[in-house]
Amino acid sequence: MKKGMWGVVILALVLITGLSVFYWVDVGEKVVTASTSVNGQEFPICSVETGKKQIAYTFELSGTNQKQEQVEQLLQILRQQEIPATFFATASWIENNRSLAIQICQQGHEIQGLSEQEVCVEQMTARACRKELQTLRETIGTVTEEPCVFFRIPGGEYNNEVLRTVYACGSYPVAWSIDSLDWKDYGAENQVKQMLQTHTLRDGEILRFHAEGENAGEMISLLHPQLKEEGYEAVTVSQMIVKENYSMETDGRQIPESQNKAIFS
Repeated sequence: MKKGMWGVVILALVLITGLSVFYWVDVGEKVVTASTSVNGQEFPICSVETGKKQIAYTFELSGTNQKQEQVEQLLQILRQQEIPATFFATASWIENNRSLAIQICQQGHEIQGLSEQEVCVEQMTARACRKELQTLRETIGTVTEEPCVFFRIPGGEYNNEVLRTVYACGSYPVAWSIDSLDWKDYGAENQVKQMLQTHTLRDGEILRFHAEGENAGEMISLLHPQLKEEGYEAVTVSQMIVKENYSMETDGRQIPESQNKAIFS
C-alpha cells in the first residue's frame, strides 16, 4: 500500500471509532485528548463521575424575556443559600443586560454560552456553529472579562456535526442530567417533590433551571437545603467538568480517566 494511502486509512479508523479524539484548546499551545463518542455517536456532557457529592445548578438566560427583577430575586436566593451557579446566556441577552451580567459574575457565579437556536439543531451547520461560538466568546469576554468555555443548546438536541464542531473550536458542549421543568405551573413544592421522586441523585449531576422562570428561585430555596443535608456541595460547571483524559457514556456521563482506573483496579 502506498504511503499516502496509509495516512487515509489511519485517519478513517480514528474518525469511525472515536476512541481518541484530539482537539486544540489554546491554539498552538495545548492539545486535549478525550474519548468524546461511543460507537461513533457524540454526546454532550450531561453529568460527571466526580467521585464525591457535588451538583451543579445551571440557569438559562435568553434574549426573549426581560425579567430583570426575577433574575435579581434569584441572585438573592443563591447568595442566601451560598450557591455558586453557572448561567448559560445568549449573546443577545448579555448585550441587553450588561450590568446584570456583570452583577452575576461579581457575585461569584459564571456566565457561559447559550445558543440563540432553539430545537432546530438540524439546521445548524458547522459554519453557523463556529460563528455563534465566536460571537459568544467575544460578547462574554468583553462584558464579563471571563472566558467562554462551555456551550449549550436550549432544547438539548445535538447532532454529531455540531458536537464535533464545538469540541474542535476548543469548547465543551454541556447539557444536563436533571431538568427542573420550572417553567411548568405546578407549584414549586410539587415540582421539587417530583424531581426527587423521579430521579435517583448521583454525584456530579447537572441541574437545569431557567433564571427567568417563575418557580426557579422558590424551587432552589426548597431543594438545596435538602440536598445539602444529604451532603451535596454546589459547584460551578467549571469546577466540575474534566477537560482532558476522559471518556463518555451513552447517557452523557463524563468519566475521568482516574475514575476508570479506580473502577477497574
